[in-house]
Amino acid sequence: MDDSAKERRRQRMIASRDAGWLSDSMKAAFTTGDARDPIISARFLGDLGEELGGVISLSGGTIGDMLPPDFVREAARNAVEAYPHYPGVKGYRDFRQAIAAKLTHENGIEADPDDEILPTIGCQQVIDSAFRILISPGDDVLLMDPEYASTEPAIRMAGGNVIPVPLQWDGTEWRFDFEELARRASPRTKLLVMSNGNNPTGIVFSREELAQIADLAKTFDFWVFSDEEYEKTLFDGAEHVSIATLPGMRERTVSAFSFSKAYGMTAYRIGYSVGPAAFTDHLHSILRFSIQACSAVGQRAAHAVLTNDMTPWLQESTTNLEAKRDELVDRLNQIPGIRCNVPRGVYFVFPDIRGLGLGSVELAEHVLREGRVAVAPGSQFGPMGEGHLRISFCPSIENIREGMDRFERALATLPAPVLA
Repeated sequence: MDDSAKERRRQRMIASRDAGWLSDSMKAAFTTGDARDPIISARFLGDLGEELGGVISLSGGTIGDMLPPDFVREAARNAVEAYPHYPGVKGYRDFRQAIAAKLTHENGIEADPDDEILPTIGCQQVIDSAFRILISPGDDVLLMDPEYASTEPAIRMAGGNVIPVPLQWDGTEWRFDFEELARRASPRTKLLVMSNGNNPTGIVFSREELAQIADLAKTFDFWVFSDEEYEKTLFDGAEHVSIATLPGMRERTVSAFSFSKAYGMTAYRIGYSVGPAAFTDHLHSILRFSIQACSAVGQRAAHAVLTNDMTPWLQESTTNLEAKRDELVDRLNQIPGIRCNVPRGVYFVFPDIRGLGLGSVELAEHVLREGRVAVAPGSQFGPMGEGHLRISFCPSIENIREGMDRFERALATLPAPVLA
C-alpha cells in the first residue's frame, strides 16, 4: 500500500463522518473526525506498519514469550474433536460453575452460574454489550482519563455523554484523585467506567479508593462498569480488589473478566461477564442475536485454567514481566526528554514524552517510519493521555531490547529535545 492509498483511506474515513448513510451512533464514535481522531490515527498507523514490514511491536497486549501450560493447550486440542456443536448462548454449565467457584475463592464475589455469569468474546464484548444495555442517549457516563482506548468510542456509540475523570501524573507516577471524580458526579450520572488495573497507566485501585467510589455510586445511584482484565497482572505487592464485593455494590456493578492477558490466551478470545441477574438476562439476548455462542475451544481451554493449578505458571510469568518492566523503565528514563512511570499493574508503561517536542501521534509515526518500531499514541486513551506513549513490556526481552534500540535510533534523528 503506497502513501497515496493510505491517505485515501484516511480521507475516506474523515469524509464519512458527515455522510448521510452513516448512522448517528457510528458518527458519535469519532472524537474529532479529522486526522487527529484516535480511531483514524490508529487505523493509519496500523496501515503504515503493515506496509513498512519488519516492524517490532511494542504497542500490543499479548504475552510474547510464554505459552499457556500444556494442559490448557491439550484441552483446546481435545475440544476440536469432542465439542463439534454450538455451545449455546450460556456456554457450558461446568465452565460457568468453575467461574463461579473462582469468583468466590479469588474475588470474593458470590455469583449464580445460571443467572449472573455469561461467557463472552473477551472483555471487549462485555464492554460493548453492557453499554448498549445500560446507556440511553444523553446519559452522563464518567470515564477515567486515560482509559482503555476502545471504551470511549463504545460509550459514544451507545449515546452516552462522556465525562472524563482525569487521573493525575506528577512526573513520576500516575495517581487516582477521588476529588476529581466527586466534582464530576451528579444526579445525571448513569454509569462510571473504569479498568482495575488501569490500562494504560498501571494504577491499581486500593480498597480505600474503591470504597470511596462505591459510596459515591450509592449516593448518586449510578452503576459501575469494572474491567478486571488485568486482575492477575500485579507487581510490587499490589492487591486486586473487585469493587462488586463492597457493601451495596453487587446489585449495581458489571464486572468484566478475561483469560487473555494473565494466561497468554489472547488467541482464544474468551472472557466472561458477572452482573445482576436482571442485567444478565439482557446480555443473554444481545449474545443470542449477535454471536450466538462463544467458541467451544476457548471455553474448554479456559475451563482447564480454572480447574488446574496455575500458580507456578503465574508466578513465573509475573517474575518475567516484572524483570522486563524494570529494564524498560530504566531504558526510557535514561532518554533525555522522557520520564517514565513504574506501573504496579497491567503490562504497559505510559511515559511522558513531551520533552521531545512532538505530539504523541506524530512521535509514534516518526519512530514507526524511522525505526520500524510500533508504540501506541497516548491520545488514543483520552485527553490526559496526550504527551505520553503506551509501550508494552509483554513481548520477549529480545524484542523489547531490539525495539528500544530502534526507538532510540529513531529519536536520534529528531531535533534536540526541549526538556519538560
